[in-house]
Amino acid sequence: ISGHDGGTGASPISSIKHAGGPWELGLTETHQTLIENGLRERVILRVDGGFRSGVDVLMAAAMGADEYGFGSLAMIATGCVMARICHTNNCPVGVASQREELRARFPGVPGDLVNFFLYVAEEVRGMLAQLGYEKLDDIIGRTDLLKPRDISLVKTQHLDLNYILSNVGLPKWSSTAIRTQEVHSNGPVLDDILLSDLEDPVRFRQTKGFPVVPSVPNALENLTTRLIQL
Repeated sequence: ISGHDGGTGASPISSIKHAGGPWELGLTETHQTLIENGLRERVILRVDGGFRSGVDVLMAAAMGADEYGFGSLAMIATGCVMARICHTNNCPVGVASQREELRARFPGVPGDLVNFFLYVAEEVRGMLAQLGYEKLDDIIGRTDLLKPRDISLVKTQHLDLNYILSNVGLPKWSSTAIRTQEVHSNGPVLDDILLSDLEDPVRFRQTKGFPVVPSVPNALENLTTRLIQL
């Protein structure tokens, strides 16, 4: 689930101003709909779009997110200056350019990015401790921990945030447990069968190529995808 606040700003101005929506709305609707239909434990929800700190991570977790993406700010941590000309191949610091003279200006080092995420993680850990929780899983879906800011603004006075703050029930799963579940299998993949034949050079020579596949159902739209990448 990607919010409209993210991105480098290199999109057309019409898209920047008029396309997309807040990730808070998309995340809340998705999380609640999955719970109401008994499907939430089958899905890992990842959200991004303008994340800047551990506060954003905690808010997203309370709204139901399991994973959190940082894009623009991570780029800034490694030297991006947000020139907003990524699509022109003229990035002044070589982050988004194929020109060798510009790429040579790239100032980033891996340690800068590592330190950034360490600070974000430390901020999350500290705020979780203040709230009395041990791990991030403990607050996923806990919209009762959120409350609107007591700020009176003309442009927001008619906003109703009850939908975002509504609680459809406490989560009955752990996102960590979801990640460790075995991936559901729909049965043997035809590409794997063909590749196993290819791995046996003796059999491959004897059959003078791949064995003839008697029939291919319409559901196998990605047939030979793995073979093409060899």
